[in-house]
Amino acid sequence: MTDQPPTQQPPPVPGPPPGYPPYPPFAYSPPVNMYAILALVFGAMVFPPLGIYFGNKAKKQIAQTGERGVELATAGLVVGWIFTAIYGLFVLVWCGFVGTMIIGSTAGS
Repeated sequence: MTDQPPTQQPPPVPGPPPGYPPYPPFAYSPPVNMYAILALVFGAMVFPPLGIYFGNKAKKQIAQTGERGVELATAGLVVGWIFTAIYGLFVLVWCGFVGTMIIGSTAGS
């Protein structure tokens, strides 16, 4: 009688067939285009005409390099055009208001 438990070998673990790597290779995703990010930031928050410029530039670069960010570039373009139109209308209305004030003040003299 021995104090040692009986030793048993575990069953062999099936692995990949010979000639294949043990794990599938990890595929890295391409980086996001920096101009696409800038298009959305400038188009929505800073200066909308720059959002239009960066959006166009990003779309051209993404077509050449295969980077991610087409959606950001498109959103930057759309938001840039919308805010540029709103700011343009605001400037026209403001100029009309100021022009009316100037003409009204000189007509009363």
